[in-house]
Amino acid sequence: MDHLFSTGVFARMCNVTKQTLFHYDDIGLLKPHHKDNKGYRYYSYKQFDTMYVIESLKEIEMSLSEIKVFMENTTPELMVKMFSAKSVTLQKKIDNLIRIQKVIEQKISITESANETDFSSITLEEVNEEYLYLSEPILDSSSKHLAEIIADFYHVCSNKFNEGFSIGMMIGKEQLLQGDFDIYKYLYTKISSESIESKVYRKIENKQVIGYHVGSYESLGETYSNLLAYIDKNQYSISNYGYEEYILDAISVNDSNQYVTKIIIPVEI
Repeated sequence: MDHLFSTGVFARMCNVTKQTLFHYDDIGLLKPHHKDNKGYRYYSYKQFDTMYVIESLKEIEMSLSEIKVFMENTTPELMVKMFSAKSVTLQKKIDNLIRIQKVIEQKISITESANETDFSSITLEEVNEEYLYLSEPILDSSSKHLAEIIADFYHVCSNKFNEGFSIGMMIGKEQLLQGDFDIYKYLYTKISSESIESKVYRKIENKQVIGYHVGSYESLGETYSNLLAYIDKNQYSISNYGYEEYILDAISVNDSNQYVTKIIIPVEI
């Protein structure tokens, strides 16, 4: 007889409870290798692989009844077919978890950086070129149209990219000069490298005036005006789109008066 393990020992080996093994026995999913005349259950080390498969299939959301039917009727061909399908499903879950992890890591990085930032400052900074993936053009500022653009863009980004970057807004040079700070051209998200897709915009301006708006989004115009006054005072000229990036939002603070928005205006000096 193979070396056998008591229910308690086998449960520890498989990282499950004894009650789980009792239940699997009751429903006929995994019978013990041997029961003695006192009713004690004993399991073979060869059943460890079977148990691992059962627990793995549970992790990919197969019910115990589905697992039982599969194991009772399995053939090499059926196993390959089912496992191939489950592998595709599992990869999608992995990709989604990677995306979520990157979003979390990016949020941590942004928030930690915010804790060391003077939000009252306006600065001129040099930056490296970046690549932005753009939404469809925002053709009008109606709330319905903007909501549709945002919904579509979030859907595309969540399925296309695993970058972890948040979504920002772009405002045209003409709108900046006219003071139309609530009329946007595009939504965007940063991506790590250039793509052949037409919606990727290469942001090459290396000098940017950067300021921070503390407060609700409705009062963003005040900070835009301050940045434009700074640009005018220093005799810079706006070179292209302005950008909004959301540093502290509803995920970070519970009062909209504490929201922080980073405003970026590329300039020529």
